[in-house]
Amino acid sequence: MAVLALSLALLTSVASAAKAQTSTHHEALRGHQIWHLSGEVGTVALELTQKGLLDMLDPSRASGKVRVPFQSLEEARRILQERGVAHQILTEDLATFLEDQERRTKGSTKSESCDPNACPKPFSDSYMTFEQMEWFLKRLCESSPRASLASLGKTSENRDIWMVRLRPKMDPEEDPEGDPEEDAAGAVWIEAGIHAREWISSAVTLHLLEKLLQDTGDIGSLDAYVVPMVNPDGYEYSRMHNRFWRKNRRKTSTRADCVGVDLNRNWDFHYGAGASDNECSEVFMGTEPFSEPETKALRDAMTRVKDQLKLVLCLHSYGQRLLYPWGYSKSDVAPYTDDLVREGNAFVEAAQRSDNTSYAVTNVAAGLYVASGTTEDWSKGVLGVKYTYTLELRDKGEHGFLLGPSNILPCSEEVWAGLQALLKKII
Repeated sequence: MAVLALSLALLTSVASAAKAQTSTHHEALRGHQIWHLSGEVGTVALELTQKGLLDMLDPSRASGKVRVPFQSLEEARRILQERGVAHQILTEDLATFLEDQERRTKGSTKSESCDPNACPKPFSDSYMTFEQMEWFLKRLCESSPRASLASLGKTSENRDIWMVRLRPKMDPEEDPEGDPEEDAAGAVWIEAGIHAREWISSAVTLHLLEKLLQDTGDIGSLDAYVVPMVNPDGYEYSRMHNRFWRKNRRKTSTRADCVGVDLNRNWDFHYGAGASDNECSEVFMGTEPFSEPETKALRDAMTRVKDQLKLVLCLHSYGQRLLYPWGYSKSDVAPYTDDLVREGNAFVEAAQRSDNTSYAVTNVAAGLYVASGTTEDWSKGVLGVKYTYTLELRDKGEHGFLLGPSNILPCSEEVWAGLQALLKKII
């Protein structure tokens, strides 16, 4: 009887723990609301975001969605009313909404999985954990002589920032002892996952890796440097605790809710414009340029190969836009802007032909908002790379950051079609 009682107690304990884990999975978003703003939105929304009162979810539109933390509801409501900006509550409690969504989809969608010894492909209908991404990258690089895997450094939570290098394919008639890099047509740098909640960016990049490796045309003559997950700490936190988490996870404040830096405001080029020095803001730029291990690692790796780089492409979501610099100013014009727009349109046309998904070529500051300290601006302004873009993936706001995994494969296909067209123009 004692053994039975102990077994029942253990089962009850396990069940309670599982229930508690499920019920607290979205607890960080308890009381948060989604609002729809209308009126003269742009300036006041960015201002409140910089103050840490709002999280702009749809900045590319004159009338957009914002997330309002529970503790900011009253102050945000008061300031918006004073500034003549109306708001409509779309979601009363974000945690409850996400829990309901999980209950509705549970069992209706398939879940892909892999283990360390059998992870040969990126998932096409599920989002990978960071650990699964690591398994896939290691398997990919073990299976191809053109691919090599290196850690650029460690995050504050001791995760690796992995970079895959794809060397140019060798012509069969070339000297087998020669160096294919000498005949390379240049290099492309692809970055994804710098913002934790933008899951689709890394999922697509893993598929692009496969496509680049398999390409037998001119694109195979390029060097490729691919960082599929810049911000693994934030990504795992987004998966397990707060689906809308954006920043990294380095502790910069004594306040538990003010952890992290926006890594795409931490680069040293016109640092500070459109960003915030408020640690609670979603666009907190850090205490100084390159204060974060992730941006330091990327900076050092990109600087080593700067003379090779023909293209820097940063994958984000959402909005379906191919953005070109500058982000720091609406009035300054970046060098070779005409070329950026023309070649960018080749991407857009090819992506549209692939899956009838419409992208638009847009300037960052004029078409989105002023944002400095970004990978894109730094790559052009400091490294001097001619072609630098930020690609905002699916969708246009219907699902936003909660984009379903059924989009991974079609989104990957259209981006690959666009990237092929863009690279053929460039090389």
